[in-house]
Amino acid sequence: MNPLETDSTAALGRLLARLKDGDAEALTPFYERFVDGLYAFVFYRVGKNPTLAEDVVQETFLYALDHLELYDPNKGSPATWLSLSSKNFIRKHLKLQQRSEQLMELWERIDERLVEALAAVDSAPLSDELIERTETRELVNMTIAHLPESYRRALNGKYVEGESLAELAEQLELSESATKSLLARARGAFRATFQTLSQALFGPQLGRSGAEESSR
Repeated sequence: MNPLETDSTAALGRLLARLKDGDAEALTPFYERFVDGLYAFVFYRVGKNPTLAEDVVQETFLYALDHLELYDPNKGSPATWLSLSSKNFIRKHLKLQQRSEQLMELWERIDERLVEALAAVDSAPLSDELIERTETRELVNMTIAHLPESYRRALNGKYVEGESLAELAEQLELSESATKSLLARARGAFRATFQTLSQALFGPQLGRSGAEESSR
């Protein structure tokens, strides 16, 4: 073996040992030694998106530092281990990015009238015209996924399947009055959840007019 390679391997071993011992001064040389290679590996796998690449690299290094005991030198170099570890974070960020883009595309198709109607659905049930819209169904599905099972069943039957009160009551094995009461509670929970989701995803302006309308 080349003496230089031997020295390099020994130095790397000492560096990893220092990290395992909690030596904070070993963090910088470890990072500087592997960051460029890891960034290049990640960059082309996240569509050459520098922001995503930086996020993945950061999470990968944090993971590596917390799981140094998992590194096995017999299975490859630290660079290889870091690259393999980054794949899970790459998949996570790409999935989040895809979901975000899908939500933004959906939001661009939604007009102010629908936003107000959904935000105030507990006090003013949706009109038949709004219920028929694809955007309404998609937003309802997105929101009710965060609700309890009983509310999901009621709202799905009413606003996604378009069932009448009598049909829904029969399906839920409840009286029509109990079903009506359940729907009222479900709509209230829906409004609160919709406002929380819309503000988290798209900013505090969304749903505000509907909230003001329902509080009058």
